[in-house]
Amino acid sequence: MSAKMAAVSLEAGRIQPVLLPPLPRSIWLVAWASLLGQVVALLRRGVRVDDEVSLIGSVVLGALIVGYVSLGVIRARTVRLVIAWIVLMVNLVGGLVRLNSLDSSGDAVLAAVSLATTGVALAGLASFRRSEWYAWQRTRPSRREGTAVAGLVTIGVLVGVLGGLIAPFDGGLDATVSVTDR
Repeated sequence: MSAKMAAVSLEAGRIQPVLLPPLPRSIWLVAWASLLGQVVALLRRGVRVDDEVSLIGSVVLGALIVGYVSLGVIRARTVRLVIAWIVLMVNLVGGLVRLNSLDSSGDAVLAAVSLATTGVALAGLASFRRSEWYAWQRTRPSRREGTAVAGLVTIGVLVGVLGGLIAPFDGGLDATVSVTDR
């Protein structure tokens, strides 16, 4: 990948072009590993069986939240990057715990693949954190500068959509609120 020419730098009265760093492959690795992890979770737990309103709300909310966090990670925004680290670390710990409580070999394969996708995403995020793109993004450039990131954000939104479709563990939590029964 080649760096793009963007803004100009006025240094000692001279106009010099500034080379923008390319988008690192490691962030694509994070995106695709996250998507594969969601597909594995969907295969393992199935689709939610809620009412349509709840399902649609979950899908929309998942898409919005994960899309927003994804854009922040790509743009090297600290809080959203910390959120991504926390989610991946919780997935890693949960995956390790899950390996110890499996009933069948089919579950073990899916759990191992899920754990591997989390490990790959963590490694990709660590590599992304050390990239030239990340360092350049920390300077808070204009959104018009640099490489288009719509493809990466689209994958993030898809991860959120799948997250909204995936059935909760053990039937989830029944949080029905009734004001007529006492």
